[in-house]
Amino acid sequence: MLFVCFWTWCLGFKSRNEEIRTHASRGPHCTTYFKWTPQYVRNYDGVATAGIHDHSTIPRRWEEGSGGREGALWEDPDFPADISSIGSRRLPPDLLWMRPHELSARPRFLGDTTLEGSATPAPSSRLAAQSTDDHAPDKQTDNETDEDFAARWSIDVGEVGDSNLCCAAAALALTPRLLARAAPPHSFRQGYTGAFRFQFWVWGSWRWVTVDDRLPTRRGRLITSRSALPHDYTLPLLEKAYAKLYGSYMSLREGSCARALQDLCGGVVQSFAPPRQSPALLLRVLNSAVPRATLLVLTPQQEKGISGSRMRNGLIPGQPYCVTGLARVRGEAGLARSVAGEGVEGEECAGALVRLRAPAGRGEWRGAWARGGPQWRALPAADRDLLAETAAQPGHFWMPFSELARAFGTLELVHLGPDEWVREPALRGRRAWRAALARRRWRAGCSAGGPPGARTAPANPQFRVLVPPPAAAHLVLAVAQQYEPRRAARLPPVGFALFELTADAAARRAALSAGCAQRLLEAGHVGRAREVAAFVLLAPGHYLLVPHAGRPHAEGAFLLRVLCDRRADVWEVNDDNIIIRDFNTESRDDTPIPPQVENTISKIVEKQGSDEMDVWGVRGAVRRWWPRWCGSLEVCRALVALRDAAAGGRVPAGEVPALLRLVGLWRAAVVRYARCGRGVSSYRLRALLWAAGVSASNKVLECLVLRFARRATLTPEACLLALARLHLAHERYRTLDAKLKSNPLSLEEVILMTIYS
Repeated sequence: MLFVCFWTWCLGFKSRNEEIRTHASRGPHCTTYFKWTPQYVRNYDGVATAGIHDHSTIPRRWEEGSGGREGALWEDPDFPADISSIGSRRLPPDLLWMRPHELSARPRFLGDTTLEGSATPAPSSRLAAQSTDDHAPDKQTDNETDEDFAARWSIDVGEVGDSNLCCAAAALALTPRLLARAAPPHSFRQGYTGAFRFQFWVWGSWRWVTVDDRLPTRRGRLITSRSALPHDYTLPLLEKAYAKLYGSYMSLREGSCARALQDLCGGVVQSFAPPRQSPALLLRVLNSAVPRATLLVLTPQQEKGISGSRMRNGLIPGQPYCVTGLARVRGEAGLARSVAGEGVEGEECAGALVRLRAPAGRGEWRGAWARGGPQWRALPAADRDLLAETAAQPGHFWMPFSELARAFGTLELVHLGPDEWVREPALRGRRAWRAALARRRWRAGCSAGGPPGARTAPANPQFRVLVPPPAAAHLVLAVAQQYEPRRAARLPPVGFALFELTADAAARRAALSAGCAQRLLEAGHVGRAREVAAFVLLAPGHYLLVPHAGRPHAEGAFLLRVLCDRRADVWEVNDDNIIIRDFNTESRDDTPIPPQVENTISKIVEKQGSDEMDVWGVRGAVRRWWPRWCGSLEVCRALVALRDAAAGGRVPAGEVPALLRLVGLWRAAVVRYARCGRGVSSYRLRALLWAAGVSASNKVLECLVLRFARRATLTPEACLLALARLHLAHERYRTLDAKLKSNPLSLEEVILMTIYS
């Protein structure tokens, strides 16, 4: 006698009344939620030339002020209808670029129907017969039948088509609102001008791409990708816009399904190779990802010695299969497990079933646990009906987990942020991710420290992650480097390191940069990719996340994204702009002044006939105390400015000893961090500032390096000048704050204006 322990989640579960509560950032430098802001690009204007389009019976018009003549359809001047847009000269010369209405009597785009604004449109008659758990929309249009939906995503990749984009678009068809964001509804019947606009995710923002609808054909047939749904041109036009984004049709073949998925939905994408993963780890990944706002897309691998469109196991190579649920069946000796998402080890992988769906509605599994197989008869009727009901939709089927690694070559995990969860009703039955987002730079000499083993690694940007008790949290950590789609240059390596901190670790850069109270957890996530990501489970505690380039001194911008399935705090580690050893306190220091220095000051005052000293007098006093130091005029001018509030170019003689004591403190810090007379490394400037009694924020430190460093090195004179400028900025801010009741400037702004000038 068999009994079943069943858990399942699917794309169409009933919406939960769950609110996304993004945590509050502990610093001003880290955004705690996703807010994708579309970056609008210009809408290209053009004029169509006379030709076969003049004989079209479709009404043609153009927007006012476009510059086109009346009755002309728009032509894209930046992606012309010639061989340059194809990107290959090996194609036959008899190509003809034609518009959809010249190929079909009634062309359609997404069914020529605008998506309804309601979160849960009325289900079709066939959907109404399904389980109430699957009532969320899984169609591009409300009036589209299951047959039309399957035909739309039953794709034929043409001579210049991109199978990766086809696979990604078909997988996202199960989340229609997300796909509609990349391919907004257009119409061939109303407002048709020949122009179609799409948007793709490029390094944290949505980029609009506008193309005309001239498509490459040969003998009246498209040579691009096309669907089995007659007269539908959604995929060919989407593919043309995608080809324009990357430069040509042929350039798309250098991509991957993971890249296309990210370009279309903006999620964090991880790629797995099931044959190379241990079964326990693979099932643990499925258990963790399926109940959350993560899409799982599997692609079959071709069987050896088998050619054709369908393999012996029934799967179709190159066609995407989406994981929509998990279940487990047990024998009499087994223990029933009813807790979803629990870790699975070793032999417990036996009995696990995976529910998949093919958007094309064909290519179902023919092995064990296939529809109508003998294994189903061994189950109790109630359990059998429950499992069969959840796989009753077209393209749904169950298969044993043990066959997953042999049947599929790649697994793509698409982790979607809270904005996508709100936008897409099909995701409401899953747990939403909370998100933190930060854009920063690795700057040579300041924050480009390199991998953890490098001496300059502590200079990298640092982010604290706090997972509060009592439960552990699933986190997705991702670092994306800045890229441009049209550039085919090889990307440099990037990655991140994850450290565990003690609860009492100081939350300031100077302390963490010293490597205290931290243990390296993850350091192997480095790759030459647009984005490097990891899916981890962290126990309650404090952690340090350090994004880094693959080598020291490598500059570049990066985008850090952290997704968490429960409340967690993420903030950038930063120092405040403060004077640790106050200048006024140093003025009352009892450190004795050498007699020869006092005599020099007295002689200068007597010679000038005044109680004030100019910059030359201060320079003479400095040289008298430190004969080996020439006493730069620039540094001495900065010292005079510290006590010259009236801007007269002179300082009271009674203030000179305090200035000399302060310079002595600075020189001791410089000597401590100098490298055998070659100056101070700019990567150690933060530690030098702390030793000299002052701290600076990340932005101020970056500007100090830009202003005073040369080839990642600061001379002793530059260090003293930087310290003098910092103190001067603090003095000016105090004066300004005292004079104005409401100071509109922040301390950091005043410092930046004082230093970077």
